[in-house]
Amino acid sequence: KIHRPGKLPAGIVTMLSTVEFVDEGSDIRRTLKLVFPPDADIEAGRISILTLVGAGLIGLSEGQSILWPDRDHHERRLRIVKVTRDSELA
Repeated sequence: KIHRPGKLPAGIVTMLSTVEFVDEGSDIRRTLKLVFPPDADIEAGRISILTLVGAGLIGLSEGQSILWPDRDHHERRLRIVKVTRDSELA
């Protein structure tokens, strides 16, 4: 479904969303902001949309999960816990 800017339902991962997710295998929680490649800085918690996990998260909603291949080629299930968007984009 296509939504107009500002009309997207809450809780969906979009560009510039801050996403809290849990690795269901390890119970480790992470919070990252999904950004465009020039703004990516993993140490600052900003991940590019062009990474495997970034591309996998966009469009998901709270409660949904994906199988994500880590650097060692093991599949991990990541579940979206919370999505927040910048107020000027909401």
